[in-house]
Amino acid sequence: MAFRNLFRKELKSVWPLYGVFSVAVFLMDLLLWFKSGVWEDDVLSMLSLLFPYIFIAVVTIGVGYYQLHSEWRTNSIYLLLSLPVRGWKVLAAKLAATITLLVGVMLWIAASFSFTLLIAKWEEWGIVRDLLSFKPELVNLLLHSFWLYLFITVFAVVIVQFAFLCGQLVARLKWLVVLIAFVTALWATLRVSPLLSALLSWTPDIWIGGEGQDGTFVQTGPFIVVALIIVGLTWLNGYMFEREVEV
Repeated sequence: MAFRNLFRKELKSVWPLYGVFSVAVFLMDLLLWFKSGVWEDDVLSMLSLLFPYIFIAVVTIGVGYYQLHSEWRTNSIYLLLSLPVRGWKVLAAKLAATITLLVGVMLWIAASFSFTLLIAKWEEWGIVRDLLSFKPELVNLLLHSFWLYLFITVFAVVIVQFAFLCGQLVARLKWLVVLIAFVTALWATLRVSPLLSALLSWTPDIWIGGEGQDGTFVQTGPFIVVALIIVGLTWLNGYMFEREVEV
């Protein structure tokens, strides 16, 4: 029950940002629709799909930092941790709220693109019809791209939470400590992941793409290692979260 209430609280606090972004995406797609006769199709695809997906991922990572920063800035952190809930659950609720909104915006970007550009330019964009004719391969690629996108974003948010909490353990030069912690966490992940991935070489591979040479096998070892790092950092973040409140 406590986790659900925290999840709703975080959802209400950050959804306006994602709502404004969704409206901006729709307005941008309308503008691109009117400019479709002037601009190249590649430019339209980048502005309506690639850039929004990259930007909302960056926004989500920034929200992960802002959520904790606002708690300390308003001193609501002490009231929050007075609840009978562990620190890792508090951070997990914040993470779950932002990822839920991220998934919603991702679907909205795809829907907005479909209704404003894809359908309007259906007759001209013959390549889209060609892609859809390979439906199984396309679905395979989209699904793997979807979870990989979310996986990287979740990892980045957890790293940002870790860096922020490290900064709260010192009285001065917080920004410097945050930066050092962020870089160190990334460096440690890049160093440890290949070593541990070699121990998991027996795990099944993931097939991405179509048949034959149109696809490729991807080892699951590195993803399992990063997933374990995410779980470990989430617990460590919760521990530091509780300790900071006690200081």
